[in-house]
Amino acid sequence: MKYRLLLIFFLTGLLLAGCGQGKDDRHENEPPAHSRRPKDFEPFKYEFSLDQLKDNFSEEMMLRAARMGEKIRDVNEKGVWKPDLKSIEEHQCPEWFNDAKFGMFIDWGPWSVAGWAPPKEGIAMYPDWYEFNIYGDKADREYHNKYWGEDVERDDFLSLFTNSLYDPDQLTDIALKAGMKYVVPFAKHHGGFCLWPSSFTHRNAELMGPRRDLIGPLKEACTEKDLKFGFYFSLGEWEYPLMDSNGDLQIRHWDRWSESNEYIATYNGPYEEHMERLISGKVAVRDYSNDYLIPQAVEFIDMYDPDILWFDGDWYNTLEEFGTLNTVSYFYNNASGRKEVAVNDRLGEIGGTFSRGQCGDFYTSEYHTKHSDYSTHLWEECRGISESFGYNWQDTEESVISTQEFINMFLDIVSGGGNLLLIVNLDGRGDLPDIQEKRLESIGQWLKVNGEGIYKTRSYMTSREGTMRFTRSRDKQIVYAISTVWPGKSLNIKSVTPREGSKIYMLGDEDPLKWKYDPDNGITIEIPNRFQNESNRPCKYAYTFRIENKQDISTN
Repeated sequence: MKYRLLLIFFLTGLLLAGCGQGKDDRHENEPPAHSRRPKDFEPFKYEFSLDQLKDNFSEEMMLRAARMGEKIRDVNEKGVWKPDLKSIEEHQCPEWFNDAKFGMFIDWGPWSVAGWAPPKEGIAMYPDWYEFNIYGDKADREYHNKYWGEDVERDDFLSLFTNSLYDPDQLTDIALKAGMKYVVPFAKHHGGFCLWPSSFTHRNAELMGPRRDLIGPLKEACTEKDLKFGFYFSLGEWEYPLMDSNGDLQIRHWDRWSESNEYIATYNGPYEEHMERLISGKVAVRDYSNDYLIPQAVEFIDMYDPDILWFDGDWYNTLEEFGTLNTVSYFYNNASGRKEVAVNDRLGEIGGTFSRGQCGDFYTSEYHTKHSDYSTHLWEECRGISESFGYNWQDTEESVISTQEFINMFLDIVSGGGNLLLIVNLDGRGDLPDIQEKRLESIGQWLKVNGEGIYKTRSYMTSREGTMRFTRSRDKQIVYAISTVWPGKSLNIKSVTPREGSKIYMLGDEDPLKWKYDPDNGITIEIPNRFQNESNRPCKYAYTFRIENKQDISTN
């Protein structure tokens, strides 16, 4: 049976631990009230069933998609950028992206209501997969039954995703104070819930949950504060309703079913009613990409004019099946002559492997997991401020990266030619945990002193020497040697030749430092006695020395 796997997952979950109601007070190692079943819980049921959505909205939506398709083809035919790899690969990542170095990745959606993932020692946790994992992972299901109950389904989180504390103006202020230069919200994750009022689904924040557009005010705040704005958009969805040749419903699944090597499962059967509570609001179409995925992405581009397209959910399907090149070329052509934009490398499989590290304006790594040699291409690391992708009520001071650990990691990334897109996690109320806000503030204080050695810099011919990391100015005249430990009374640097008669400074202090140089031992910089008292230093954690370079600097 084509639906057997999902049915097994579902039935297994129902047989696991009981239906604990939870309490409103929080005990040690138990979730807070906003992350457990409320006393007044009522199941969520959308006003239209999947069949009703199909009968009442599918044809009209597919007609609009066809008109959108004509517009996309017209723009791409007239534009410089064509929907093929050869053309797309000629696009250059804008300088502003290379200059920015640091961005905010906002991971939040219906999964943020539960805010939990099984602890994994030394491995990143993914609470943003909670809605999926409760139907297939034993630990997730046991937890779910205990604190939410067997009767709570994925879509019950939609009505609880209120965002009552969401404040995009405050959030962008936090990004600015942290020294971030761009913001990328999770506009649509793998469950298909859109944080904007998409006309290509009823599963959106205007018709469900908060009942308002969460993206528009955030984009406005970013524009007002000169922050670049990005669009995180999952290409794949865990399930999506399709119509067969007879107009009957089918379910397109995230990955191929093991028995048939197909994505499609029949809709009728034991889990038909169950599916109604997994994909509420999705309007069935005949062609997943052309009738839904591509026009939905282009709709977002037209509505919010983002600076970055950040694709995800790119595995299991090729970029041809996703039609990603049509979207990317439209994005480029729409911006052409107006502004410079960037697209990441998660476009779909190419030749049976990830497109990651093969195409895109910048390559992406995740918790430093790279897919190719990034030394000759712009790249971006994404990782959580804690060990979690998505809000996790289990986070503590110890699990959120310390300022020292952050700066060491950040310096490794920037000296290696990369950007850091740091994930922050709002809860289901749209609130940023205090511990994350405080850490971001501490990071911003360091960048306020040392930003000259970070922003608008490029890789130096040597990225590190002992505990030092190096960057250089765009004009190649200045090298920044950043020591991740206090150097003591002197600092020796062998990888830089200073310009004769030039001055060396420690950023944050106006007085030049005494130094000497010889070809065998390099530069020796004297550190004044006044800085031996920690309270007199311009900053903590890492110390940046500005050196005028004698020789031309080669680039990566």
